[in-house]
Amino acid sequence: GSHVLLTGASSGIGASLARQLAKAGATVGLVARRTDRLEEVVADCRVHTPNSRFWPVDLADLSAAEAVVHAAWDAFGGLDALVNNAAMPQRWPVADLAADAVDEVMNLNFSSPMRMGQAALPRMLDRGSGLIVNVSSMGGRIPIAHEASYCAAKYALAGWSEVSALDLAQT
Repeated sequence: GSHVLLTGASSGIGASLARQLAKAGATVGLVARRTDRLEEVVADCRVHTPNSRFWPVDLADLSAAEAVVHAAWDAFGGLDALVNNAAMPQRWPVADLAADAVDEVMNLNFSSPMRMGQAALPRMLDRGSGLIVNVSSMGGRIPIAHEASYCAAKYALAGWSEVSALDLAQT
């Protein structure tokens, strides 16, 4: 009976989690860039929860990331959980990284989940319930060669999530 918004839902962990959540009875809102893959995943989810739906959105577009939270909230009459799973690597040695490429990774892997969480948080606090899950990585704890921007974003996401847990512990 829960309503869950899940990013990075067109493949991998996100697609698998979407199917598991739907099988357990959650209506899922799926977000990713690839419409064709989202259609396949949502079709599997609708076998269990027919009101599941998807939004094809590039979450590196921060305004679009915030907007999809509001659209899903309105479509479902609220969200019980937001799972920020979308991410991208950037496999380049530091000396070869362009600032724009780093910004793109930071936007998708850190700024997007932070801003999506901040978009959902006031409504969750007003309602008195809700869960925000930020999927990080061991790359957010241990450096990975040629993944400076990915690791930086995941370190930031881990820190943000840990402070958020402290700040919201009594809510």
